Amino acid sequence: MRPAQPEITNPNRHNSTTRRGRGIAHAALGLLVATGITAGSLGLASTAAATPDRAAPAPLAPSSARDSARATEVVPTARAAKALIRERRSARDAIRQAVADRALRQEGDSYAAGGEGPNAFDCSGLTLFAWRWAGVELTHYSAGQYQQVRRIDESKAVPGDLVFYLTGGARHVAVYIGGGQIVHASDYGVGVIVSPVRGTPWTNAHFTGFGRVEIPDSAVEEMIERRRARA
Repeated sequence: MRPAQPEITNPNRHNSTTRRGRGIAHAALGLLVATGITAGSLGLASTAAATPDRAAPAPLAPSSARDSARATEVVPTARAAKALIRERRSARDAIRQAVADRALRQEGDSYAAGGEGPNAFDCSGLTLFAWRWAGVELTHYSAGQYQQVRRIDESKAVPGDLVFYLTGGARHVAVYIGGGQIVHASDYGVGVIVSPVRGTPWTNAHFTGFGRVEIPDSAVEEMIERRRARA
């Protein structure tokens, strides 16, 4: 007996059968369409009909429109905040300038140890007198005032800042009025004068630095209200 021969399959046979089946199906479908027979008349449910109706989702606004709406809400608030910051900064500058002007008006007054006005001053008494107008109470002692201020660089100094002398002790204090000038209660027989920050042997030898007095919010708000009322 001969051994059984392995079955030789034709790889094209399956493909040929599949193509014939597809051809018959297409022909049958064409016949149904031509004779007006529909899937519904045959009792077949279409895929579309079998799917439950769903409410169409509301269309979303374009992202650009949403962003524009948000920007419309945010921009006025941001502008208002920036305007308020500028207004408060301007009010602080106005207060410092007023302090410098107030000290400058005392030019020519006498020097008196422990004097804090209105007609006689020592150095820290003059700065105390000028800043008291702005609602800031400085101690009547130059070294104590040196501890109350924030140190600043000379290049950032503005009118109203304080200028200290005698390094390490801050034994003398003046009010900066701008342009490299100070007003201060100098000494007996000299009184309140205007002089340069540096430029004399004494000021050159003993200059300590500049300090900025912090202005309370209440004083800033009061200045803003005054300016708005005038406007």
